Amino acid sequence: MDDNVKRVNKLIRDIQSGDESAVDRLYVEYGRLFLNMAKKYLFDAGYAEDLLSETFLEIFRNKARSFDKKFNGLNWIFTIIRNKAFRHNRQRGFVPLENAESSKSVEAFFSNADSPIEDADLHIALRALTERENELLYYKYWEGLTVREIAAKLKMPKSTVQHEIKKILKKLSKMLG
Repeated sequence: MDDNVKRVNKLIRDIQSGDESAVDRLYVEYGRLFLNMAKKYLFDAGYAEDLLSETFLEIFRNKARSFDKKFNGLNWIFTIIRNKAFRHNRQRGFVPLENAESSKSVEAFFSNADSPIEDADLHIALRALTERENELLYYKYWEGLTVREIAAKLKMPKSTVQHEIKKILKKLSKMLG
């Protein structure tokens, strides 16, 4: 298990034990990561800080009780953030053009580039990827799966998955200059 996952899992277990300072430590150590993720999922990125505050409060008040230490704590929190963001988007009438979850498309998650030009370039580059390439990036960077887990899920050799991900990242880098 990755060191970050172990650390987050420990902090969640501390929260389960009633340690209020564990929430603060979780925020200090991983808040920026969670905030960036919230911004990627929200159509209204200005709401990201509020969503993150709600998430941490919810984790402290009741969600931590349902956490099983066998889970990946980072993915568990990412899922909470993603679900809250999707609910927020739907409540405000923001409906994605396609269901990003079912299509495993990473394009839907990259809507907050620093400029509209970068955003357009990124969307064009991601659209140029095959469905399989999008799926590999989705599992690696949004589901947080390891290469071994991806290989098992897709019934591919681990070395092939590693090679394909490297190849995809090179392809994207080349397209984006």
